[in-house]
Amino acid sequence: MTQLVHGNAELRLAINGLASNICLVPTMGALHEGHAALIKAAKNFVGRDGCVVVSDFVNPKQFGQSEDFKKYPRDLEHDLKVARSSGAHILWAPSVEDVYPGQWPLDIETDPRFEILEGKSRPGHFAAVIEVVTRLFDIVQPNVAVFGEKDFQQLIFITNMANKRDPKIGILAIPTKRDSDGLALSSRNIYLSSDQRNVAHLIPDALKAAVLLASKGFSVRDIKEQVIQTISQSDLISLEYIELLSNDLTPITPGVVGRILIAVKLGDIRLIDNMPILLKENS
Repeated sequence: MTQLVHGNAELRLAINGLASNICLVPTMGALHEGHAALIKAAKNFVGRDGCVVVSDFVNPKQFGQSEDFKKYPRDLEHDLKVARSSGAHILWAPSVEDVYPGQWPLDIETDPRFEILEGKSRPGHFAAVIEVVTRLFDIVQPNVAVFGEKDFQQLIFITNMANKRDPKIGILAIPTKRDSDGLALSSRNIYLSSDQRNVAHLIPDALKAAVLLASKGFSVRDIKEQVIQTISQSDLISLEYIELLSNDLTPITPGVVGRILIAVKLGDIRLIDNMPILLKENS
């Protein structure tokens, strides 16, 4: 049975009554099957003696000027159902005051990679992500935290932060959960019109084509051109960026598995995705 708690003291009391092996699944609510996969992975990881805590907190600091914090979907009753069916022990829905109590300054280490890819279009986003995850870690004190690979840039930064700040916290990365047509599950997908949803498969299609070309020895330039051609099959989708990078977000190295990362817009809806990719070494 999943217990719904709110305040930090209530959370600590619930955790103390369950287990010492804690796995945290941070979310901004609007839970879907992608989140369910993270929760199930967390439960499998900690086993019978573990405690899975799902945080349900819409972080105001992650919203840019063009993003509407007030319109972000919130349905705690639905989230509780997803958390319960997925096997979470606790759904923690803190207030802003719980996460940001008074003047609690944090020194967030800057990283030039904060300004590339997602950071280029969302200034300050990753500093806000690192700050809130740091605060969640401090409050929950987990042994392990679970994140999805869909937000790959975020995953890299959080892993680096955890390794430097508290290496006792392990980071468990879970592959992207996809719909039947390959589209990565996202809370934003519900905003797509039927026409937009019908062409959204071009995003994973483009990534799959790129992965295939890479395995055949095509150049980065040719791979990017193929992605552009695939996305251009619909005038409902506009490409924001397509990059091939190593897993530390530096230029990709042939013979080493990296990532192909993409961001597109369908009307006002912005979606991101990525897949592992391996450039064939020159013979």
